Amino acid sequence: MLFDQGQLEKMTLRAFRPQSSPDEAPQVSTEPEDTYVVQVNPKTYTLHQRLDYAPRQGQGNSGSDAVYTGTDPTTMQFEFLFDATGVVPTPSDLGGVPLVGAIASALSGDEEFDVMTEIQKFSRVVYDYRGDEHRPRKVLLVWGTLEIACALVSLSYDFSLFSPDGTPLRAVAKCAFREAVTDAQREREENNNSPDLTHLRDVAEGDTLPLMADRIYGDPSLYLEVARVNKLVAFRRLRAGTRVAFPPTDKTPQGRPPRAPR
Repeated sequence: MLFDQGQLEKMTLRAFRPQSSPDEAPQVSTEPEDTYVVQVNPKTYTLHQRLDYAPRQGQGNSGSDAVYTGTDPTTMQFEFLFDATGVVPTPSDLGGVPLVGAIASALSGDEEFDVMTEIQKFSRVVYDYRGDEHRPRKVLLVWGTLEIACALVSLSYDFSLFSPDGTPLRAVAKCAFREAVTDAQREREENNNSPDLTHLRDVAEGDTLPLMADRIYGDPSLYLEVARVNKLVAFRRLRAGTRVAFPPTDKTPQGRPPRAPR
């Protein structure tokens, strides 16, 4: 919060641009309509983190070890206020200084704040289905030190005040966002290409089996073994979207991937 400059930092949601390939680094859109600044910062938010374990317990045993299987993406819950009563100032050159009442009305600008219009702007960024991506868009949520790439997973509105003609004057959006990290980005962060793990990969445009084997094992020469394990006949012409299994390399005396179970 920049109090020395008379500014209060507002939470901002910025939509990501469509990716041309799975390996492309995510980029935030610079279009004004792809950014939404909340009217009022949330009072609180809830952050959920979950670890998954698979119990391995033999018959007749009284207990078992908790075998770690993975970490679920972080989820967050927020409530956003949309208020057109005049109590809350609309965006202005003051940068969100929390003024109320007549002072807020005098300093908030000429544009009238309309709840339904703001909801449409908000939905465009976080909720609306995009045909070019075949999904709603992922967003970068930024608020102070909080910065996370995420996707909306649930949204509900509570309307509480109305004008005489029924126009909503106040609404609260209850939102849940889930951390959204691409496979390529996650692998770069985790460096999880361990040869003692089985990896499943979807073939992208331009992928070749030697290239994919090099990413997983650090040895492109293993591509023939991978092709055999996956029973790929036309492995030199991989079809985009094909799922390929890269099994462990240290499960046989020769250090080669084992044969697929029949």
